[in-house]
Amino acid sequence: MKKITLLFALLITSIGFSQELLTNGDFQTGTAAPWIGNAANPVDLGGGNYVNQADVTSSGDAWNVNLSHPLALVAGKTYKLSYDAYTDATTATRTMVAGIGESGDNFDSLTDNPALTSTSQTFTYEYTVNYNDVANSRVLFDMGAATGFVFIDNVSLTEVVYDATKDATLSDIQVTGATISGFTSTTEMYNYAVVSGAAVPSVTATATNTNATITITAATAVPGDTTIQVVSADTSVTKTYTVSFEVDKAPTTAAPIPPVRNAWDVVSLYSDAYTDVPSNFDAGWCGANSVEEIMIAGNATLAWKSNACQGIVLTNGMDITAFTNLHVDLYIEAGTDLTSKVFNLKFVQQPGGAAKEINFNISSSPALVAGSWLSIDVAVDLSTFTGFKEFGVTSGNLNNIAWYDNLYVYRAATASVDKNNLLNVSVSPSPAANNLKISAQETIQNVTIYNVLGKKIKSAVINKTEDVIDVSTLNAGIYILKYTANNKVGTMKFIKE
Repeated sequence: MKKITLLFALLITSIGFSQELLTNGDFQTGTAAPWIGNAANPVDLGGGNYVNQADVTSSGDAWNVNLSHPLALVAGKTYKLSYDAYTDATTATRTMVAGIGESGDNFDSLTDNPALTSTSQTFTYEYTVNYNDVANSRVLFDMGAATGFVFIDNVSLTEVVYDATKDATLSDIQVTGATISGFTSTTEMYNYAVVSGAAVPSVTATATNTNATITITAATAVPGDTTIQVVSADTSVTKTYTVSFEVDKAPTTAAPIPPVRNAWDVVSLYSDAYTDVPSNFDAGWCGANSVEEIMIAGNATLAWKSNACQGIVLTNGMDITAFTNLHVDLYIEAGTDLTSKVFNLKFVQQPGGAAKEINFNISSSPALVAGSWLSIDVAVDLSTFTGFKEFGVTSGNLNNIAWYDNLYVYRAATASVDKNNLLNVSVSPSPAANNLKISAQETIQNVTIYNVLGKKIKSAVINKTEDVIDVSTLNAGIYILKYTANNKVGTMKFIKE
């Protein structure tokens, strides 16, 4: 790739609201072999200081113009690059990459691609530096593999210093009292879904500079736009933010209510009907905020967002070899063409990473449907999952048009899952008055106490082979104690007197 690479000496001069780091004429020529005397192909580096360059072909050497020292920039600061450029008349239009980058790299992502013509143009860009090697920065002009030559002149680089009087940004936008999802001061367009028939939500905004003027023009109906105009304190800058309200295509009815099951017969990842196992429920495998919890007909439900997948990482690995069925309730927006749509669920064991994925599409059993709740309930062989630790949901093409609830695995009702003999677990005394002692041959990771209706009463992290649980506040009756020991789950009954 042919490129002109400029590494700049640091010059700091205060001018107005910026600091000038580079001025015209701060260049010296390099000594690399490609530079030869050929007055027919000048590259003007400012101040009449011409560097002569041979004709460039697709197989030619890289252009290389150096200054005496790299330029020390500061991460997070904004810099303005300005220069004049044009190409030779025989080349017509040529695209040139221009930007700020790290020394040792061709160029950074902070680049622009001006289209050069045979008429000189002035190009000005602003960059906020966010790469690592800020102490050894450079400005780069890259011609790619194009032939011919270009003229570059009047190059300058200045630091843009914040001037509060010229700030027309917002520090917050709230809809019905909550910050709008995805807000940043530089994002000016937002979409917000509203339940069909609902009134236009109220919008408030906060200016970054409190002396800026804000004018909010509310939408009159849904769909519709609420605009927020911000005028800087010195009135020189105006920005307009827009919140576009659209009719929410979410289901209007809640997902079906799961049947009553024994607490020890369910491992719930997400459901109001059962107690969920502790987890990092949105672990960021494909980015943050893969799902968002919303209320549908009074029921907490997960809305699938813009990422390709969601990762769920359990706090403790579990032995689920005795569990036989996977369940989830799924809703896809009415009218969706399901031809290429997928909804995939994956169990992952750790350590080792062994995985089992169950895929759903228009040909699966059950097949995906749109416009109504689909209760997916399938048999699944988990006989090897002695250390179930992670669960993945993948659906890169149902972004923002799918919702799910009641994600869990279960087995047929059992009187008890008694692994006490296997793990040598015991509780005493029973009946218990104030304290219940639990002990095991191996480390007990955690315990949960349920009443006979399956409602969780209390839980505790133990991480040792013996502990005492305070049961003094429990009412008299029969309780189920569910424990995890050596990544195996077991239960036993005890009586509170």
